[in-house]
Amino acid sequence: MAYEALSRKWRPKTFGEIVGQGHVTRSLANAISLGKIHHAYLFAGTRGVGKTTFARILARALNCENGPTSSPCLTCPACVEILAGSGVDVQEIDGASNTGIDDVRRLRENAAYAPARSRYKIYIIDEVHMLSKAAFNGLLKILEEPPAHVVFVFATTEPNRIPDTILSRVQRFDFRMLTEEEIYTRLREMAEAETIASEEEALRLVARYAFGSMRDGQSIIEQAAVSGNGRITASLVEEMLGLVGAEAAIDLVWAAVAGGAEEGIRKFSSLVSRGADLKFLFLSLVDVLRDAAVWKFTEKDDLLFRHSPSSLARMRELCALRTREEWMFLLDIAFRSEKDVLGTEFPRLGFELLLLRLVNAPGLLSVEALGREEPAAVPGRPPAAAAKLPAVTAESPAIPADAATAPAQKGREIVSRRIPAHDPSPGGVDVWEGIRRTLEEKRKPLLVALLHQMRGRLEGDEMVIACPHQMQLDRLREEDKWTVLVQAVEEVVGRKVPVRLVAEPEKKSPVSEGSKSGGSGPEKKAFADPLLAEVLREFEGATVLEIRPAPRATPPPGLADAEEQEPDEGGEEAEDGE
Repeated sequence: MAYEALSRKWRPKTFGEIVGQGHVTRSLANAISLGKIHHAYLFAGTRGVGKTTFARILARALNCENGPTSSPCLTCPACVEILAGSGVDVQEIDGASNTGIDDVRRLRENAAYAPARSRYKIYIIDEVHMLSKAAFNGLLKILEEPPAHVVFVFATTEPNRIPDTILSRVQRFDFRMLTEEEIYTRLREMAEAETIASEEEALRLVARYAFGSMRDGQSIIEQAAVSGNGRITASLVEEMLGLVGAEAAIDLVWAAVAGGAEEGIRKFSSLVSRGADLKFLFLSLVDVLRDAAVWKFTEKDDLLFRHSPSSLARMRELCALRTREEWMFLLDIAFRSEKDVLGTEFPRLGFELLLLRLVNAPGLLSVEALGREEPAAVPGRPPAAAAKLPAVTAESPAIPADAATAPAQKGREIVSRRIPAHDPSPGGVDVWEGIRRTLEEKRKPLLVALLHQMRGRLEGDEMVIACPHQMQLDRLREEDKWTVLVQAVEEVVGRKVPVRLVAEPEKKSPVSEGSKSGGSGPEKKAFADPLLAEVLREFEGATVLEIRPAPRATPPPGLADAEEQEPDEGGEEAEDGE
């Protein structure tokens, strides 16, 4: 007898043998028991989750001699023929190779005839999304008013490509991806029945990297059994799939996070030279970063992916190298680099770019994260980023004691440059520039743009912000902007200072008057225009950068000549009159 692949040999034959699709099994079993059989079904889901298998079981349940029944006997002629794929009344059609309107026309003609031996004539169209637009249109009429003896079962991995006119005429069932535990349980049962000696860790690796597909897991087990001569080990599965063990992934993350760019690139090159698959290497790296972030937040070992006692101890040591904010930031960098690694023609270059980003990540952290939780010292690693801040010298401007302690009480360290409360510069210019720089660092472009049109000065114990346009001051008083502005003033001055907004005309200097033709006339006229005020209110963040007079319209050539001639004619008449 010819050899039969394990995925075919272990294909479920009844609803009870199907794994992980209880919602579909329950619905269709109840519909058959109640006699409420729909004329068309759509099974949607990723590969290897049981769509075609379910369609064949449904065909046996409808045509069984004891049925329609949710528990087909598998022994009657109808069940045996369908099980062998030789049933004349059950046709499986490949949608990828029968895409045209002519194929659908033949299907409609054959569907009009009664079944030869069975109760129902069933058409199973796999990958139905491959049909052409004309073919879908040809199905509309028969799906709307099908013969009583016809049942259609469509299977697809891309339901979004099916027209809405078809979706509205079928009952849709979405098959979910199987969990690792469901795949592992089934693979263990299959290995025991086939007398395949397999390690538990090997089966769990296969279940994890089957990515929700039972058929993929069965294919990997079959290939591993042949490679290992009937024995499957975790190392064999890792070697066959190009996987990277937990220890190697931890080594790679450790090299990038603690060792620097050179050590990280060398470790990566070593893993690739040993045959590591870049896809699985990336997934392993993300898993380690995820475990580090989760453990740093919870310190719960049971929330991590499976680790051996040695790798679990190394994970704890790895977690001590960074704060939880840093681990979360590193995980975010890796997660956003998926396209650079897996979606490019140069995955190795993309992976090296990811490692360099991980090495450079501490320098990109916000200054608000500094001074919170200091990572433990690691031999051979430079001090944390906060330790690299320049020390305060005698030449540095003094910072009041209350200004230095107030931010610390809020749980963070302000490292931005502060200006003394009594600004020696005329009018507090340095304070005003410091406020604008602080808002730029906070990435508040709208506030910066608004302040660009205003003037600020420190008058005693009060910060005065002046602007010639009341509308701009009203926008500054909005709650989301006012709170940030007051906080920036407090950070720059070093203490709480009341802020007063004043509408006063702009002071003109000889330079500014000479640089602007027309003085403040056009600007005043522009801001008085209600249309401009409405535009600024409608488009949040819009600012007026420059006001120019409207260009003078140039008359057509003919009209210009006529205008030039008119004065001459008038002049001649005047002369004649004289």
